[in-house]
Amino acid sequence: MRHTKHGIARLAPMTLGGAEQWVLVRGPRANAPILLKIHGGPGQAEIPTIHMNSRLEAHCLVVEWDQRGAGKSAAAIEPSAAMTLDHIVDDTVELTERLVAEFGPRPVILLGHSWGSLVGVLAAQRRPDLYAAFVSTGQIATFAEGQTVAHEFVVAEAKRRGNTSAATGWLGEFGAVWHQPEKFRPIRWMIGSPEYSWSEKLRFTKAAIRSFELLYDDLVRADLYTSCLELVVPVFMAVGRYDRMAPPEVAERYFNALTAPHKEWRWFEESGHFPQWEQADEFHQFIVETVLPTIAP
Repeated sequence: MRHTKHGIARLAPMTLGGAEQWVLVRGPRANAPILLKIHGGPGQAEIPTIHMNSRLEAHCLVVEWDQRGAGKSAAAIEPSAAMTLDHIVDDTVELTERLVAEFGPRPVILLGHSWGSLVGVLAAQRRPDLYAAFVSTGQIATFAEGQTVAHEFVVAEAKRRGNTSAATGWLGEFGAVWHQPEKFRPIRWMIGSPEYSWSEKLRFTKAAIRSFELLYDDLVRADLYTSCLELVVPVFMAVGRYDRMAPPEVAERYFNALTAPHKEWRWFEESGHFPQWEQADEFHQFIVETVLPTIAP
């Protein structure tokens, strides 16, 4: 496991919802806020990406959690009947309660990416007393509508480029998932992760695919327009200008419809679906200079 200059560095299993799941905690020992990251996918565990936003560890107790069925928590895919959006929201709430109980009362910021943004909204709605703020990247409001917009983009872009055979899977080829010129290398990050054993690395992709299959129906059915149009915590959306995996126009309509005590929409002009990694310096600045002052007592 990578060590930290800032105090705490712990990787350990935790039983959530009756299933063993792995949690990585890194950051200062002082009374810093907790930044609980909810990964995307479903099934795309993010413990291997901890280095991408390591500067935040100077300001927050950063928590990376491999959800049931994903990454180091792959074995928790059984029982498969528990692989539901509702159970993962419950796991999020339970994890939050456990973190506050262990590290003491302190603000908790939920940071949800893509699928995790959906989980995060529902967790903040379910237990607003636990959270000081909700931050999202690649916000999903309705997955089905986003896929329609993505398909329309691919058809138009393929026509513009004279390629009539392109399908929605070409989003990456058109810079609409990862927009930076440097290659998007999640498999390389995972293989290089000291937090994973080789057996965990070898089953990573299979676990991610199976998680996606089991959670896909919940993902498609989810519609925040009907399930959550009000949050009582501050809301911050970090949005990649070129994102077509979770199209900004869909997220922006939801953002405008959502009622919250404070809302902020921030464009990341050189990013696709991953502004937190594509523009890591700007994202760090956004958290430190915009989000953290909002939750300060």
